[in-house]
Amino acid sequence: MYRGWMCCGQLRSPACTSKSARNLVREDRRHEGACPCYTPRMIKLDLRGKRVLVTGSAMGIGAGIAAVLAEAGGHVIGVDVDAAAGRAVVNSIESAGGSAEFIELDLREVEAVEALGDRLASTTPHLDAVVNNAGVAYFGGISETQPEDWNQLMAVDLRAPYLVTRTCLKLLEAAEDASVVNIASVHSVMTVATMTAYAAAKGGVAAMTRSLAQELGPRGVRVNTVSPGFVDTPLFRAWLDSEPDPEASLARVLSIIPTGRIATPREIGQVVAFLVSDLARSISGVNLMVDGALTTRLMH
Repeated sequence: MYRGWMCCGQLRSPACTSKSARNLVREDRRHEGACPCYTPRMIKLDLRGKRVLVTGSAMGIGAGIAAVLAEAGGHVIGVDVDAAAGRAVVNSIESAGGSAEFIELDLREVEAVEALGDRLASTTPHLDAVVNNAGVAYFGGISETQPEDWNQLMAVDLRAPYLVTRTCLKLLEAAEDASVVNIASVHSVMTVATMTAYAAAKGGVAAMTRSLAQELGPRGVRVNTVSPGFVDTPLFRAWLDSEPDPEASLARVLSIIPTGRIATPREIGQVVAFLVSDLARSISGVNLMVDGALTTRLMH
């Protein structure tokens, strides 16, 4: 929520002659008490009336994104291969007073994904946003990564965002101001050894975003990438538990993040909610790092 002030019916109007009103920026708080025409102006992140598709909505970052979008007033259409977990997220949203529905879908199945657009068109006239969040991770160097491993990862992490955006394009174009948010990773710009396939996929997502932003902008669709760093998800916790010394591994991770903290799925959701809102109508083609400044560091 952004707080500004209204003076004499106009934002920062010169019509008010109080001294504090003339010093607009530095003495805003003084103006509040000194000027009888002062009226608070609140700008809210409001997604009421917006319909948002979120892939990989059943757990982790996807569940956090779905929850925040619903809390902001959006209607969430969750998509995931895990039906039980996906419906549990919908039930949680509805119990909190939000609006959501769930579609079971395996994003590795090309024909099923391509049919998603027609399936949605039968129940909704438009989509305001698509959040391509679903992803899988694979840890392995080039010698260990078999072609099938590569293909399976690319099917979900890179091909699925392309297919989902493509099949939903008509519904997006039917909205007044639509957007696509692709969830990538800090590995889209910097990476480590033994994550060749994952880094290639996330780098591809960021590159696809840049191209689509140019192609779809004239058609009323903004396209952005969000690249999280370390996020407190079940996958992250499972990795920690697999380490010989989980506490030492966590301390090492925190030591390389300038802010010294791990993000939460809801925090990623808050960034996504902003990008799909009307507050971000001039933002397109960016790769937004949500990593506590991790990618600003030169390791030495």
